[in-house]
Amino acid sequence: MTFPDRNQGGSGVYARALVAAMQARGDIDVHELRSGPPGLMRTTMWLARGASRQLGAAGVDLLHCPNFVVPWRVPVPFVVTVFDVSARSFPGDHPFEWRAYERWVLPERARAAARVIAISELTRRQAISVYGLSEERVVTVHLGVEKRFFNDDFTQRDGHNLSVRPRLLFPGAPVARKNLELVLSAMAAARPGTALANAQLEITGARSEQFPEQAARVAASGLNDRILWLGQVSRDEMPSVMAAADVCVYPSLYEGFGFPPLEAMASGTAVVASNASCLPEILGDAALLVDPTDVSSFSEAVEAVLSQDALRARLIEAGRRRAREFTWERCAERTLDVYRDALAQGAR
Repeated sequence: MTFPDRNQGGSGVYARALVAAMQARGDIDVHELRSGPPGLMRTTMWLARGASRQLGAAGVDLLHCPNFVVPWRVPVPFVVTVFDVSARSFPGDHPFEWRAYERWVLPERARAAARVIAISELTRRQAISVYGLSEERVVTVHLGVEKRFFNDDFTQRDGHNLSVRPRLLFPGAPVARKNLELVLSAMAAARPGTALANAQLEITGARSEQFPEQAARVAASGLNDRILWLGQVSRDEMPSVMAAADVCVYPSLYEGFGFPPLEAMASGTAVVASNASCLPEILGDAALLVDPTDVSSFSEAVEAVLSQDALRARLIEAGRRRAREFTWERCAERTLDVYRDALAQGAR
């Protein structure tokens, strides 16, 4: 849990939710393993020596590393989860030490694993290709959506007045692969009198001073009075923030799974997302999927959702239905199957 402990989103949500779902089953004894406080040298030493000592003392049968990083000298079979290979396609989105680990250490650690879990079929295919893994050892296990996002107290009501100022939500920090530029271009180019021309955009996960290049783009586009930087929104607050939006916009160029649009669907918010990467696999036909490089197509999709009540209602209904297919109980069941396969392989 060392690295999930340090991440409130993404892999951190996955690890914590999976542990809770495993513990609720009653047929598996779960131990949580973690290093001490953060620090590159301290953590490296723990990976090299401390983790193996803790594993020996705990007497476990198998180790699961849910956030890429695997200790050395692991005395039991281990499983590692791979979220994506974005460090190869979008290196600027990651710090140097992570890029170095992903390129020079992770491939060997993944090949040494009894099983590798990929969180989407796209990630599975890419992990096999990039890390040189055998196909039979890499298993796709979809993630879940936290129950808090299905709270009916947060979901939109039919009486929400879009004419006041439609609210678009861009969930997460605007790193390069998330493609905020497409949203800004569409807003700046929207025809006067349209819903999109009147819309405001809320950005979660960052403040403007953390992303000066994007903030400068906002100013240059004349959108300062229509963009609201919400900063790091807590997990407790996120369901209400998502439910208050009229459209969740997610034109990402690359994803390993895509938590935010699924969470928006669960919250009762219509989604316009990219048709690239794994998003068609995860979102299905419950979102409007568009080319993330085509400003015109994106604009038309958002305008349609904002201006057509029937379309918006259909997407909301389909989205909540789709989101319910992704449960942590199902994820835990599939993950336990992977554990059994890994232990059976070790017994042979």
